[in-house]
Amino acid sequence: MAILLTEQPTADGLYSAYLPVKFVATEAANPAYLEFELKTQAGASIPNVPKYRALKVNNSYTFDASNYLKSVLDVFTYQGNSTTAIEHLDDLYGKYEVEVTDPINGVTALTSNEFYAFANIDGLRYSNDQTANDGINRKGMLYGSELFNGSFAPKYKGAYDRCVIFVTSSIINLETYSDEKPNNGSTILQYAELSLASYLNKLISIPLNESFVISNFTISGGGFFASFNGFRIRYNSNVMYYYVEDRCKVQEFMFINKYGVKENIKFETYDYESVKTSSESYLVGGYTHTGNTNYFNTSANNVKVNQSIVEDYEVRGNFFTSRHKGELQDFVSSPLQWVVDNGELRPINVLDGSFKLVEKSRGIDFNFKYRYAQTKPSFK
Repeated sequence: MAILLTEQPTADGLYSAYLPVKFVATEAANPAYLEFELKTQAGASIPNVPKYRALKVNNSYTFDASNYLKSVLDVFTYQGNSTTAIEHLDDLYGKYEVEVTDPINGVTALTSNEFYAFANIDGLRYSNDQTANDGINRKGMLYGSELFNGSFAPKYKGAYDRCVIFVTSSIINLETYSDEKPNNGSTILQYAELSLASYLNKLISIPLNESFVISNFTISGGGFFASFNGFRIRYNSNVMYYYVEDRCKVQEFMFINKYGVKENIKFETYDYESVKTSSESYLVGGYTHTGNTNYFNTSANNVKVNQSIVEDYEVRGNFFTSRHKGELQDFVSSPLQWVVDNGELRPINVLDGSFKLVEKSRGIDFNFKYRYAQTKPSFK
C-alpha cells in the first residue's frame, strides 16, 4: 500500500487565495477517504486550520488548498488588522506544504513539495528572498493603489490604513501638512521618521492611523503640531499622500487584495438598508378537553417556524478615478471582507457588485450590496 500524489503545484509555483492550488492523490488500498493537512515550510501545523478529509471519487482523492489558504488569512486576522503595532508578516507570506495520510490503513504520511502562497507581484515571488526587494520597489508600499506620475494615487485616511514594505533601509519618513489635501506643491509643516532597524530584511505591515503615527514617529526637537491635517509617507522611492476626510457619511471597509495583503478602502454613500423575513406558523394549544368535552382555547397562539431574517445593505459609491479600477475589482472579488462599525471590524459578504467606466475615462460609477453574518435565529 502506498499514497501517490498524481498532481500538485510545482515548488516554484505562484499562488494566492484567489487561485486553485490542487492536489490529487491515489492509494492502492482505496480507503473511503484520505486526509490532507496544510502546513508551514517548517512542517508545522497551523493553529485552528484542521485537516481536510477528501472522499474517494473515481479511485482518487482531490484537495484544493485555496479555501484553506483563506482560512490561514482568517486565523491570522490580527496580522494587519491591529491599529497599534507593526506586524511581522514573514510567517504568513511564504512557502507551504501539504501532508497526506491514510488513517484507515495506517499508511505513512506523504508530504508534497513546497509551494509559494500569497506571493505574486508582477509575476515574481514575494517573500523574504531575493525577489522581495525588486517586487516592493516595482509595485510600491500599498499593493492595491496604482502608481501614478511616480507616486501613489492619494488615499483618504482611515482607522486601518497600513503600508506593507520589505525593509531594506532603516528609516521610513513622514511629513505633515496643514493642508487637508496636500500635493507636491504644498508646504511641509513637520518632518517625522520611524526607525525600522530591528526589521531589516523582513516583510512588515505598519499602521498609519493618526494615533499610531503620533505615538511612534519621532520629530527632532519636539512633538507633533496639534493642527496637522494631511500627511505624506515616504520609503525609498515610494510616496503616498493621505488626505483628511471632508465628505459626509463615509464608510470604511477592509479586504484581502489579490496579493494576499489586508487593505482598506472608503466610500462616500447614503444609507440603504433592507430587511426581509419569511416564516411559516402553526397553532399552539387550539383545544383543551375535560372528560369527553372539548373546549376552544381562546389563548391559543400561532408560533413561527422556519423563520429566516436577511438584512442587506447597499453602497452607492461616488465616482472613482479610472486608475482605481483594479482596487475596486479586488474589493468585490476578495475572499474576506469587513466593514468598520463603530471602530470594530465586522465580517461581511459582498453580494452583487457592479461598476461602470464612464466615457472618456472620467471616472468609475461603483455600487455593491453586502450582508453581515446572520446572528438572528433561523430554523430550517
